[in-house]
Amino acid sequence: MKSMNRLALLALFSSLTLAACSQAEQESTEDKAEQAMEQTEAAAENVADETEEAAEEGADAAGDAWDETKDAAGDAWDETKDAAGDAWDDTKAAAGEAGDFLSDAAITGRVKAALVEASQIDAMNINVETINGNVVLSGVVASADIADLAEQIAEGIEGVESVENDIEVQN
Repeated sequence: MKSMNRLALLALFSSLTLAACSQAEQESTEDKAEQAMEQTEAAAENVADETEEAAEEGADAAGDAWDETKDAAGDAWDETKDAAGDAWDDTKAAAGEAGDFLSDAAITGRVKAALVEASQIDAMNINVETINGNVVLSGVVASADIADLAEQIAEGIEGVESVENDIEVQN
């Protein structure tokens, strides 16, 4: 825009100057004016070229920044996935430990229920404790046969690894 204003001013000045000069002076002034306009046009083209080059460099820099941003986001995503995987593994391990406890409680409940169902046994007199699938029976019953039956019932329950029969026979 400034270049155009300068050109207009230069043309106006040249016209005014030419009107007051002789033929030789007018031709010399016209030549100088043409040279000045050519120089101005060349300068404007240089500015345009430099502006275009700067725009291209800016576009390249923006593209590089975009690539770096994408790479950083990809790295962050991978780290997040890894952390989530580790958290899942920790959760599964903790759930497994809780599952072991629940399994022992479930085994104890199944053994107690089976003892209650056996009409020959007074299940209220037998304690059942389960640790890692190993069942311990304790309490007092009327006969050795009842103690043996309680042991057989416990051994038949799914998940029981072993049975320790600490039931005492009442005399």
